[in-house]
Amino acid sequence: MVLTVSDRIAGLTAGLGLDRPGSPPTGEQLLAGVLLDELSGDALDLGRVIGRWVALADRPFDCPVVARSLGELNRTGAPPAEGSFEPGLGATLVTLAGAVRLFQTPRNLVSGVYHLARLLDPHPIGTFTAVAAAVAAGRLLEGYRDFVPAVLDVLLANQAPEPLIAAVRRAPVWVRSPALAGAPETELGTVFWALHHFGQAPEVLDALAPAGPLGRTIGRALLGARLGPLGLAGQGDRTGGFEPTPNVVEGPDR
Repeated sequence: MVLTVSDRIAGLTAGLGLDRPGSPPTGEQLLAGVLLDELSGDALDLGRVIGRWVALADRPFDCPVVARSLGELNRTGAPPAEGSFEPGLGATLVTLAGAVRLFQTPRNLVSGVYHLARLLDPHPIGTFTAVAAAVAAGRLLEGYRDFVPAVLDVLLANQAPEPLIAAVRRAPVWVRSPALAGAPETELGTVFWALHHFGQAPEVLDALAPAGPLGRTIGRALLGARLGPLGLAGQGDRTGGFEPTPNVVEGPDR
């Protein structure tokens, strides 16, 4: 079975938990839903996005960085200063939803996710972790399995923080899962490691079990972009096939 782009998008949103009935969403999931909704229109109104985000500032968040950034946006109308907080993974989860609408224009994907993530996480590692995850999602949504070279190209071209670049570089060559120290670049590196080394959903999800809730959700979303919603649920996993031909965004995985 060949997955369509729509299948992959459905898998990504399912992995993010945006279409999960009966389960109370986290603050990050609510913000991601707002972003996806706003990107569905003809033009993104950033002021309206921020206004809708700030209105959700009292919801429970898994990432304290996002909560503090929303508080700063609410108080001052401006994002917090660069590096004023330690980095987190919350902005990565929220802006991963943006890949659904932006992945077919890679330049817009990188620029858009960077500026959106910067509003929620002022630390360069937090911002570029979001960019790295979005580029990986873009490759998976296009039908490619190998995403690490594309992520590295973007990070190197934009002079991303070296710890993040190092974590992404190590993902394909790690023999076993690294210890999760809670640093966002390490956790994203572990997500990339699991996706690179394993194909079927149970294997990937088992490898991500030691991660925190944000890392596991990001991993599920990227896995959904590869396998679609049925594959994410462990039904009809697709681990073989070929890269799509140039300029074709639908096709089997490599």
